[in-house]
Amino acid sequence: MMKEQARPMPIPAPSPGSPVEEQQMQSLGAEQASEEEVAQARGIVEKIVTYIYADGAPDILEQISGGSAERLGKVAGNLVTNEIAMAEEEGADISRDIQIETIGEVIHELVDLGMHEGVLDLPDEKAEQAFMGEALTYAIGAVMDSDDPQVTNESMMDLVTNMINAGEQSAQPANGIPVQQEVGDGS
Repeated sequence: MMKEQARPMPIPAPSPGSPVEEQQMQSLGAEQASEEEVAQARGIVEKIVTYIYADGAPDILEQISGGSAERLGKVAGNLVTNEIAMAEEEGADISRDIQIETIGEVIHELVDLGMHEGVLDLPDEKAEQAFMGEALTYAIGAVMDSDDPQVTNESMMDLVTNMINAGEQSAQPANGIPVQQEVGDGS
C-alpha cells in the first residue's frame, strides 16, 4: 500500500524514441550500445522516475537540499545500482555498458526535480551542465563503492573512456575541417 503524498507530483509521460531522448543517449555514448541495452537503460530510468514521483521525492529532496553535487550524484548512483540489482534478482541480465548513460539520465531527472522544488539553484544552462558533470563523477564513485561484483575500477574506467571517445568523435566535423571556437576574454 502506497502512502498518500503531501503534495502530488506529476509523473512525466514516457516518450520512448523521442528525438531529444535519442540525442541525449547518443551524446552520452549510447550509440555504441545494442538496441537491447538501450531498452534496458530506458526501462531502468522509467522505473526510477516512477519511484521518484510516486514515493521517493520527499526523501530525495531532503538528501539533495543545499545544492550539493556530491549528494545528488551519490543518490543517482545508488538509485541506478539498486534498480539494476533488483532487476537481476528478478532474472534479468543487465549490461553494465549502459550504467553511465542511465546514471546521466537519472541525474538530469533529479536536477529537474530539485530545480522545480527550489532545492537547487542553478542560474543558467552552463551552471546546470557543470553541476551535472560533477554529480556524474560522484555517482560513478558511488557505483564503484557498491557491492556490484560486475563493477571494478577497470570496468568503470573503460566505460568512461568509451564515453569520452564517443563524445570527441561526435564533436568532430563530418568533413574533417577543424571548427574554430571563439573564446571570450571575460570582459
